[in-house]
Amino acid sequence: MLENQKICRVVEEFSLYLLEANVETLNISVVKTKAKTSITFICDTIEEALLDELEEIFKRKRQHEFEIYGWELIGQGDAEGHELMLVNNLVDYFTYYIRDGKVHLNLVRYE
Repeated sequence: MLENQKICRVVEEFSLYLLEANVETLNISVVKTKAKTSITFICDTIEEALLDELEEIFKRKRQHEFEIYGWELIGQGDAEGHELMLVNNLVDYFTYYIRDGKVHLNLVRYE
């Protein structure tokens, strides 16, 4: 159950970030296997500066210690950019691509 809570928190916080960035259409897909969870966010448009910011933030590695000691203590929507620090600490991999005018953002969490 704790693993599902972490996945839901990633979905919640990353969605909030995108919606605050004025993304108008947002579709979310979660695919969960024994080895990993892949969360894909698909939106119509996104500013290039935002994509650059996401790449920079997700260069940092997942913090397993954070999951043990602190992820539940962080409030929801506290400060601007705060939600991405939480997401970054809970995922292993971030990538994106643009196809047919839609931006596909993929977050992967390995078990």
